[in-house]
Amino acid sequence: MNRTDDAAAVEAIVNTYIKGTADRDVDLLKTVFHENAVMAGYLGPAKLIGSPQPFYDHLTANEHGPGYVAKITHIAVTGRTAVARIVEDSLYGMSFVNDFHLMNDDGSWVITAKLFHHD
Repeated sequence: MNRTDDAAAVEAIVNTYIKGTADRDVDLLKTVFHENAVMAGYLGPAKLIGSPQPFYDHLTANEHGPGYVAKITHIAVTGRTAVARIVEDSLYGMSFVNDFHLMNDDGSWVITAKLFHHD
């Protein structure tokens, strides 16, 4: 693959994340995260670091309400690694900026880390 193809593949993974979040489809979300992925960030003053499981659990247990939107604002591919940023509005009444680290794992792009900031 070339860098343009890789950027399109990363964009597809991030769009799958957005769709999974919008639809509260945990099974779909699990397809884009590496099994050892890490999530870290702040929800207000609370520091959260760990696996995506609490995010999955919250999506499963709670409707996020109408108006959820997300947009990719940045993608950069460097060889077999990539970074991507999305902004989200109206996720449980909050806005987020999410930075993703991705790796090409044997031909497939996966999210290995999500760093989030709640506004």
